Amino acid sequence: MAEGKVQTQSTLAEIDGDTTASSETSSDVDEQDSVLRNRKSSSASKTAGTSSAQAQKVSSQNRWAARMKSLMAILCLWSFAPLLMIMATYAWLKHRLVGGAFEKGKSAEKKKLSILVTGGKMSKASAVARAVGRDGHKVFTAEIMPYQFCHTRFTTYASQHYVLPRPTVKPAEWQAKILEIVKEQNIDLIIPCTAPVESSAYAHLRDVLPAHVRVFAFDGKTSDILDHKYTFNQVLANSKIPCPETANMECYEDAAEFFKKRESMPDDGKRFIVKPAVYDPKARTEILFLPIEDKKRQKEYLKSRNATPQVPYVIQEVLTNPEYGSYAIYNQGHLTGFEFFVSAASCLVYKQCKEQFDKVLQLNKDLGKAMNLTGQLTLDLMHKASGELVPIECNPRIHSAVCTLEGHRNTGAMFTDPNHKPEATDEMVFSHPEAFKYWLMDQLFLMLGFWKAKNCFKLTVSEMLQGNDALLHGDDPMPFLAMYLVQIPSLLMLELISGTEWLKIDFCIGKIVKEGGD
Repeated sequence: MAEGKVQTQSTLAEIDGDTTASSETSSDVDEQDSVLRNRKSSSASKTAGTSSAQAQKVSSQNRWAARMKSLMAILCLWSFAPLLMIMATYAWLKHRLVGGAFEKGKSAEKKKLSILVTGGKMSKASAVARAVGRDGHKVFTAEIMPYQFCHTRFTTYASQHYVLPRPTVKPAEWQAKILEIVKEQNIDLIIPCTAPVESSAYAHLRDVLPAHVRVFAFDGKTSDILDHKYTFNQVLANSKIPCPETANMECYEDAAEFFKKRESMPDDGKRFIVKPAVYDPKARTEILFLPIEDKKRQKEYLKSRNATPQVPYVIQEVLTNPEYGSYAIYNQGHLTGFEFFVSAASCLVYKQCKEQFDKVLQLNKDLGKAMNLTGQLTLDLMHKASGELVPIECNPRIHSAVCTLEGHRNTGAMFTDPNHKPEATDEMVFSHPEAFKYWLMDQLFLMLGFWKAKNCFKLTVSEMLQGNDALLHGDDPMPFLAMYLVQIPSLLMLELISGTEWLKIDFCIGKIVKEGGD
């Protein structure tokens, strides 16, 4: 492109010069101007050519730097193979000799199901496969390319693994493959553990499945309501559940009207941010706390969001840190499992948060009853200026915090039993209050400086000794080894070949994080 641009500029300059110079009526001054223009054009062409060469040189240097980073990451992972093998062997021997890795549930005694768990690159997928497999159900796993070597396919409990087309790229082929697996393996239940951009496809999948096949996810309509920040906020407000002030923005005029109305009211000190109403990793991320005194800048900023009915935004009250998260599982409006934790933008450390646990638990119970929910969701919560903890948005899908719920006798039932309704609080699935989960290689890579400890939790060695790797289980040690020694290295190999720059490795969701990723 750079070369093409230089050629175009040069050609236009030459045509302009030739035309001017060949004019029989041109004066001497015109001829001098023509010469000057030719000189300037030639100079500009040379400058552009130099800039292009420099850009190519920098790009080449960046690619080789990225390749070196990928190679170092691969070698680092494999250098820890002896330690990882020792840890896996110890956990396996401990389970074989002592047991106690989990409480076996009885959900398969009622009916043994054939279950398809998708999203195999994610740690939450292997957690779900273990949970239902431990109860005695037959498990199949699946994931899209380029995650054909995902760690979940190596779980003890998987009978077979499938590679799927991307539902966002080839929806028809993806749907056909799912239906083929359902027919081939007589699937009774599908549990999606996929990336956010794929979750909507599963929410609408039940419309084409045989009547006997369930999808453990909200139906399409419910998912869309929960996923949209404004409609979710309205559900909270209508259910008398505390929530931040939120307005819908489908055009600049919506925002202008909102702030004009607030100008006519006494200043309550509230400030607002504008953000996409539905998850969009590529959305513009500049943040301004509105309103501001410079009205011209505010107008330009609001217009630059380019909000439309197809790409809506919300105007939401600014809340304060710390940020919390809650993960809830529902069946017919009943809360069957729950976790509450301190959160971060890149959260790879999970421990039950005791402060305000009961309040957020009740909030999730009220939400489930208000919408008669069946499925699983995650709430992001922050504090209002008054100190009240409120939900700011909902992600209507499974969360990695499910790793803290492993081992409970009812974990399998909350995913598989359509009639599972806890009769008492102690029948609900909670994590052990002292359970402390993290990803070992994430902490080691932080210590080694592969990326900065920004918007994440960095543990000390003593803190790490108090917890456990979220992937390491004595009855199923292979996914632990496969994530660190197979899945991530296979992805890094692709980056090594392409020379693509990347930001960090997310060992929890099992992918290489880049700018604008999902």
